[in-house]
Amino acid sequence: MSSVARRWFLVLALMAVVCAPRTGWTGEVHFGDGNVLKGTIASFKQGELTFSTDYAKKVKIPVDQIQTITTEEIVTIELKEGAILKGRLVTKEDGSLGIELIPMKEVVSLRWEEIRYINKTPRRWKGNIFLGGSIQTGNVEVTSISGGAEAERKWERDRLSLRAFHNYVEQDGEINSRNTFGAFKFDHFFTDRFYGLISTELLKDEFKNLNLRAIIGGGVGYKFWENDTKNLEFELGVTYFSEDLRVGQDERFTTARFASNLMYLFNDNLKFTNFLLVYPKIAQPAEYRLRNEASLNTKFTEHWSFKLTHILDQNSKPSPGVKKTDQTFLFSLQFNFGD
Repeated sequence: MSSVARRWFLVLALMAVVCAPRTGWTGEVHFGDGNVLKGTIASFKQGELTFSTDYAKKVKIPVDQIQTITTEEIVTIELKEGAILKGRLVTKEDGSLGIELIPMKEVVSLRWEEIRYINKTPRRWKGNIFLGGSIQTGNVEVTSISGGAEAERKWERDRLSLRAFHNYVEQDGEINSRNTFGAFKFDHFFTDRFYGLISTELLKDEFKNLNLRAIIGGGVGYKFWENDTKNLEFELGVTYFSEDLRVGQDERFTTARFASNLMYLFNDNLKFTNFLLVYPKIAQPAEYRLRNEASLNTKFTEHWSFKLTHILDQNSKPSPGVKKTDQTFLFSLQFNFGD
């Protein structure tokens, strides 16, 4: 073999070694009826482990089918109670699941039902967009349109929440309801449950004599529940309240702010939520503003659901000719994203 040929042979051999598929698997899972996969854990959510290999597509494995699992790579586990564990998954001698914590090398027992996420993907925006409406013709001509959106994004210690809603009703050529509501809230968590917040809420409703109601303030909140089936938070703070009226003298005053946010999942397809805001005047506590949104959500596909909403809006001391209480019932189609 000539020196040139030998040189090219060595180059090709080196490239073959460098480019050869890796066989140093970082994890192994035994499941089902003698099935074995070697690769890495991509994710875990709602009782399913997603396992990634170099020789097949990602495979979703129900955890009740897993017999043994081991990982060489370090995984990050978020428990439903909120704790974070980092280490290597192992199968203990008794066949139960465990995690070898880093750097202590201590093996801690786990149960799959205790785990919320493994190697959770960084949170993107999560929320929904909904739209509803109706048209009635004949003895009366009625057109109604309602829609809105909710979005939330979390970081390690921060959370940003956005809400928007619009409602329009026209009867016999005359508009008899038109209002728009928007809210912004930023939270910083000092602990897993206790947080500080700044918030802004806006309401425009010509039938309530409001060009614009603007509420800006801050406070603190506490998360009582947070798991896959229920969530409950309470908030308390102080706000600056401004009402630009269409008719009459504008108002500026300071109020307390009480809020609660409840979510309860009855099953995989039926969810109840309730969002409450109360603003009692600090100088005159008997005078207040209140808004409550209660919704029942029925999912019929992974991303689509029907939503029934009741909105209660109260002003204990409204402008002359304006009623204290408004109620709105809405039925809409909702698209959920980021789940």
